[in-house]
Amino acid sequence: MWQKKNEGAHEEERAEVQAVQPVPESDGGQPEKKRSLKPKKNLRQLKHGSYSIALTVIVVAAVVIINLIAGQLPSQYTQIDLSGQQLTVLSDTTKDMVADLTEDITIYYVLEDSNRDSNVSRLLERYADLSSHTTLVEKDPVLYPQFTSQYTDETLSDNSVILVCGDDSRVISYDDMYEYEFDYTYYSYTTSGFDAEGQITSAIAALTTEDLPKLYTLTGHGELELTDTLTSSIEKENIEIEELNLVTSDAVPDDADCLLICSPTSDLSDAEAQKIINYLRCGGSAIIITDYLTTELTNLEAVLDYYGTELVEGVVIEGNSNYYVQLPYYLVPDINSTDVSEDLSGGSAYVLLAAAQGIESAEDARDTLTISSVLTTSDDAYSKIDVENMSTYEKEDGDIDGPLDLGVLITETVELTDELLEETASVDEEADLESWLDGLVEETEEETEEAESETEEESGEAESETEEEETDTAETRVAVFTSSALVDDSANSMVSGGNYQLFVNTLSWACNQESSVSVPSKSTTLDYLTLTSASSSFWSIVTIAIIPGVILIMGLGIWLSRRKR
Repeated sequence: MWQKKNEGAHEEERAEVQAVQPVPESDGGQPEKKRSLKPKKNLRQLKHGSYSIALTVIVVAAVVIINLIAGQLPSQYTQIDLSGQQLTVLSDTTKDMVADLTEDITIYYVLEDSNRDSNVSRLLERYADLSSHTTLVEKDPVLYPQFTSQYTDETLSDNSVILVCGDDSRVISYDDMYEYEFDYTYYSYTTSGFDAEGQITSAIAALTTEDLPKLYTLTGHGELELTDTLTSSIEKENIEIEELNLVTSDAVPDDADCLLICSPTSDLSDAEAQKIINYLRCGGSAIIITDYLTTELTNLEAVLDYYGTELVEGVVIEGNSNYYVQLPYYLVPDINSTDVSEDLSGGSAYVLLAAAQGIESAEDARDTLTISSVLTTSDDAYSKIDVENMSTYEKEDGDIDGPLDLGVLITETVELTDELLEETASVDEEADLESWLDGLVEETEEETEEAESETEEESGEAESETEEEETDTAETRVAVFTSSALVDDSANSMVSGGNYQLFVNTLSWACNQESSVSVPSKSTTLDYLTLTSASSSFWSIVTIAIIPGVILIMGLGIWLSRRKR
């Protein structure tokens, strides 16, 4: 009852307060009815909705614009290759070559979209982005069934590429873009490398080069055959390869840019040696690779001697463990900076040679010869003389001290006079090589003496006559390496391609190419880590002794500190 009375009193008080408050008047002086709050609430909701719609439109428009801009950017900025192999990242060789193009190249990508290889597709997009002279066009063989027949009679698989420059073209099959090796564990082939860039860059270089160089490989003396891998690397350099038998040929062909003599096991005949020297005397180029043999190759060594070099007797043994792998005749020499090895020097790569011989300059070498060292042993190396009866790797009495060169470059500038061209045009099959070489040496010495005995007046007259005649000159180039491991697949793999890179660089130099266009295949398998014997011993000690020792000492210290507590 008391609570109800109080509630009644409160209601009366509220009524009195409402009666005292003034009532708002309308424009007509009459009291205005209470306004509704619902229209204000709807207005606020409408404003918030408009803001949301406007913001959504702005965001969508910004996303569309950003995507349009991104679509115009080169793929190298929008499709970043984060893989360890970097399969779709173009090399500096490719970038420089494509950027310098002056002719238009059309890259036809043959595929059905459902069978697209993402590696090949991204790589081609990056080629197209490098230059305004490269255009990428996709051709579906279903929609254009007769397209490929314009360029090849073969049936091309999806992801094959056709490059066209003017009336010339090059076809790259998809099968050639990947390398495979046989796995004897599972008796199946596995992918070992991705070579699309190498094939495409080589094809572009071939399309924009008028005359392709030609390499002749000498046969008939038990020479070592080039491996398929090395042959592929040479062909990617756009160098044609052809065999040459000098017994049946009158001379080294005129279209020869380089002659390769690869580890012969029997000697040249007198006539063959003369043909080779005549070719070199007229500005020819040669790469000579030798191996240690128990029998001497007298005529081949005579060719080397004529160009100022001699083979050191015996086999090179390395006394410094930083310069060999496993055994002291598996040599990892210093790579000097030369025209063929600048990109390999400074510890950026390794070259592995086995059972190599040293090279030294001949005492009677002509002053016109320039000899540069490419590969050099350490000062602790020496040449083991008695190889057949060798019972220790230690240096013995009579062994030849190092350092020793294992690879050299030889150059000589020659004047292509009418007399020289006539003299080298033919060979006397019956002539004795030693007597013939003696005659060449005497002739050279006489010419030198005559030149030195000229008076200043006579020299001036000779200079004026020379200017009128404008005698052509050429440069003879000879490279000598003393181990066939340079062209061996296994040795090349152990140094992650360093051997083949040096050989291809040397071949490019011998063929007088301004720069190498060969791009190595990118491995899809594990690469070898090359460690010299010294490095291997050091890291063995670190991993077997030092690291476990440090962990043991730290554990012992923690145990003692806890025990004291």
